[in-house]
Amino acid sequence: MHFDGSKMRTGLGAGIVLTSPKGDKLRYVLQIHFAASNNVAEYEALIHGLRLAKELGIRRVLCYGDSDLVVQQSSRDWHAKDANMASYRFLVQQLSGYFEGCEFLHVPTNDNEQVDALA
Repeated sequence: MHFDGSKMRTGLGAGIVLTSPKGDKLRYVLQIHFAASNNVAEYEALIHGLRLAKELGIRRVLCYGDSDLVVQQSSRDWHAKDANMASYRFLVQQLSGYFEGCEFLHVPTNDNEQVDALA
């Protein structure tokens, strides 16, 4: 799964692309209708992607994102000092516990272009 969130003048958005082992892709876009930071948009994308993967019965997922903060916090490499970020991190940890395997990997923005366009 690739995920990305964005903050623009017109609002917040998020994009998710789930890719099967065979290469089939499911693209998912969402608009976020509340005021928030870009980091919140990134977390919203990740959380919606994990929920979607869970609903589809996926048991193992690699989560690729270009937000170093979200990836490192979700991997438990970094602590979340902000209470709101800590709440998002906790939700991600709850959702990731459903899967037999769930990893969070940072990718350069250039390697996340397909979800960046969706977000």
